[in-house]
Amino acid sequence: MTQTNHLYKQVVAAPLPFPPVSWWMQALKAPVLILDVKEHYQKMTYRNRYYLADKKGKSLLSIPLSSGRNQRIPMDAVGIAYAEPWQKVHWRTIQTLLGNAPFFEYIDYQLSPFFEQETELLCDWNIATIQWANRFLGSPLEIRLSTEYVGAIDAETLDIRSAIRPKYEPPLPPYYQVFSDDSGFLPDCSILDLICCEGKYATHILRH
Repeated sequence: MTQTNHLYKQVVAAPLPFPPVSWWMQALKAPVLILDVKEHYQKMTYRNRYYLADKKGKSLLSIPLSSGRNQRIPMDAVGIAYAEPWQKVHWRTIQTLLGNAPFFEYIDYQLSPFFEQETELLCDWNIATIQWANRFLGSPLEIRLSTEYVGAIDAETLDIRSAIRPKYEPPLPPYYQVFSDDSGFLPDCSILDLICCEGKYATHILRH
């Protein structure tokens, strides 16, 4: 997909699991996305969680951590815990909340491996979900991983590492959601919600 009116040369972002819609709208402001895998893990952020629209509001899906939760260590050193069957819980929740979405049946086979195979590091799992969504959207982003913490930011770079957070809901264009009759439109859910509900039209919404 060709985009000629980018506002920036590159975007620096934290690698989030199935990032929210606002994250993608910001990421698409440049042709290059740099995922800062050397930044310190931050609690109470999207770094190990994502949200889907539910009848009574947003449903939180959280990835349990085996290391790094209370330590200032780089994102690429934070491990995922498998003591509890979180993958089965997440997949069952996704099937329940998005099973009736128009495009879920066409992509469920692409999503299920995320919840069947164990990935050691949170960063790797998050990056894989971003790469999957990028491919589905037509690969508009060239995704690069940082080799060190990205410090100095110039005028051609947009830094969204701290801008996208759960308690901040920016105004976003509405789209069809499975439970909109019950809960109304719930902004800034996971890209999963948008893709399963709108399919390839998701790209148009993100460019809005």
